[in-house]
Amino acid sequence: MLRFALVVLVASAGALAGTPALAHFDAADRYTHKACPASATNRIDPINVVYTAWGTWGRAESQVESHTGWTAGSGSAQSFTDHGGCGAMHTQRASGQGSRFHVRLRGQHPDAALGWTATAAAHHEDHVLFPVPCGHAVDANGPGGSGFDQARDELVRQFTSAGHPSYRVWWGNTQSFKQCDGDYAASDGWTAFIQLHQVSH
Repeated sequence: MLRFALVVLVASAGALAGTPALAHFDAADRYTHKACPASATNRIDPINVVYTAWGTWGRAESQVESHTGWTAGSGSAQSFTDHGGCGAMHTQRASGQGSRFHVRLRGQHPDAALGWTATAAAHHEDHVLFPVPCGHAVDANGPGGSGFDQARDELVRQFTSAGHPSYRVWWGNTQSFKQCDGDYAASDGWTAFIQLHQVSH
């Protein structure tokens, strides 16, 4: 009986000791992936928005819909990483079915400084029909930024207009991705951190 109690005590102490290691926001991998396991060869999009404070994925979804009007839920699935694990996105929202803004979201656990967090990969994409239909392609790099930059900036504009504080952090995730229309799109490497309200809208 004493031996059993000691085993339980040691196991409990180990679990408690491991908890702080998970209680922080994980920004080690700054891209989404085509599938799990995640690797540098199956990256798809840069993560360019982080929702904080009350940033559960459900609140992020609700407040994206409320502030932007992006209510469509169509799009392919992508995976996110978190503390060495890999999992499917929790949700996605888009401004329509054709040429559109589109964001994929996955929640993380609470962080001591940031609160609840959800990471997001946002972009503007065109529906390519000519010369060969190929689906959606993120807008290419240009003077106004790529489709990744345009969608991030649109989210910042809509949320700050609604009273949500935001700031930007240099993440350097500037890998260029070839789109189905042959063009290339890359983030400028800046990620927006946007505070969410507790009440879903």
